[in-house]
Amino acid sequence: ERGVVLRDETGWTLSTTRAAATVMGLLRAAAWDASTDGVLDWAKNASAFDAVALVQLEIALRRRGTRDWRAVAVDDAIALQIQAIREAMQKSRALGEWLQALRTALRHAGQWQALVDDAAGQALLDALRLRQGAEKEFSDVSRRMDQPAFVAWVSQTLEAASFLPPHPAQAQVVILPASQLLGRVLAAVVFPGCDEVRLPASPETPGMWTSAQRLLLGLPQRDQLAKLARAAWEYALCSPNIDVLWRASEEGERLMPSALVLELLLQKPDLSPDPRVSRSLRPMPNSMPRPIGAALPLRRLSASAYEDLRRCPYRFFALRQLKLQESDELDTELGKRDFGNWLHALLRHFHEALAMTPTSLAQERRAMIDDAAERASQELGLAQSEFLPFAASWPRVRATYLGWLAEHQAGGVSFVQAEVWKEMPLGALTLVGRIDRIDRLADGTALVIDYKTEARSKTSDRIRDPLEDTQLAFYAALLHDDMPAALYLNVGELEATRSYPQPGIVELRDQLVTGIQDDMQRIADGARMPALGEGAACDFCAARGLCRKDFWEPDVGPETLLTGGAADE
Repeated sequence: ERGVVLRDETGWTLSTTRAAATVMGLLRAAAWDASTDGVLDWAKNASAFDAVALVQLEIALRRRGTRDWRAVAVDDAIALQIQAIREAMQKSRALGEWLQALRTALRHAGQWQALVDDAAGQALLDALRLRQGAEKEFSDVSRRMDQPAFVAWVSQTLEAASFLPPHPAQAQVVILPASQLLGRVLAAVVFPGCDEVRLPASPETPGMWTSAQRLLLGLPQRDQLAKLARAAWEYALCSPNIDVLWRASEEGERLMPSALVLELLLQKPDLSPDPRVSRSLRPMPNSMPRPIGAALPLRRLSASAYEDLRRCPYRFFALRQLKLQESDELDTELGKRDFGNWLHALLRHFHEALAMTPTSLAQERRAMIDDAAERASQELGLAQSEFLPFAASWPRVRATYLGWLAEHQAGGVSFVQAEVWKEMPLGALTLVGRIDRIDRLADGTALVIDYKTEARSKTSDRIRDPLEDTQLAFYAALLHDDMPAALYLNVGELEATRSYPQPGIVELRDQLVTGIQDDMQRIADGARMPALGEGAACDFCAARGLCRKDFWEPDVGPETLLTGGAADE
């Protein structure tokens, strides 16, 4: 920034360079069990792949939740191109052949030239013997290596090598270790990190060797390292100008100056004063964001979007109006959400199959629901090993669900649709949503069913306080039936399946529709949308880093505010 000519003689480990990340990204993506995130991360950094097609592929994979690349259907040009490079890097071969294959893969991925044009890339090509013909150095190594062994070899080679950036012959500032200061004549020295941790008077010996073992191996002893450190320190003090710096605390813990610094302060108490000047800063805390969303009207509104508005108007503004949606992670462990998705899919398959082949025999129904469970597992790409904790509870879940279903259908209830997409016009707005299931009661009334895999107490709270929970009322508003019924169906792992009917759903639906129209009109009229979320609404909010709630004073001005349902309470 200041135009100072700089030379860095310390260098850094070659494995930490961008060039090394390029090569390791390719190798990890080529593994047979590579994650979808790993393959996408590599492909997005390779110029050979069309960026637009890659984004479309990523959107599709994230929407389907495909965690492992081996579960990806290789049926388009971009996936075929990626798979061709991956397959070429998976069979066992000798080390020299591996290096040739890696060089070819880098060329096909469009990453070779970037390594050639980069100084760190040049160092990497030399360290790994990737230049044309350099692999002949390993011609006498005939033992075949599998892909993990080759990746380990590349990783260790890059860890063992250092990268020294090219530096000018004449430099105004030189960065170097203290041990390399000996014999150098410099006009001034800045010696940072002179605290008890980073500049001990008696340095710890690296490794796990004992003193006797270090002596046998010819490694320096602790007293020798201490002499070298003191020699570098005393030589630095001979400089015409020297600044000695240390920090007084780290991560809230008090730090003492190095013993060498304390000794210097005792010997020379008349050192130059600290040239730094203290400044007093007036605290200026951020205030609560209160944007206006009138210029970003929504045309389509889902139940989850309206729930965001009720929980926190600012979250609705950020995630729904600005559309700052976070990308779903693929490379994560299976959790409760995956169990819920699996349960939704298998119940849909089961009820559709049961509607096509009606039976009341318990054994036949159990076989049908097991087939549906297997089909859902295959569709979602769930590995048996990861899904084992949920699979262990499946017999109990199956038994209690089938028992509930028999009792449910005994009153003349029939299945109509599952996972059905509905849209309902509401003025300039359209309500949209996917309903888990619609049944038909004996009197012809439509019954909206929403599955829940949460704790029973939470489902019960939804019914107990219906004005705070809008999901069933929203789904009822999506139907053309004037007098529908609605219930939550709690299908838990530990407790028996149980239904929670929502009384007064028609009145709740009408109140919800009126509230939606009123809220949308207030947004259009310029009502401010403050970050008023509380509790769990903030603990698991993707917009918290945007509103920065932890850093502002919650001062609400006199403007017209859209407070949301939770804040009204």
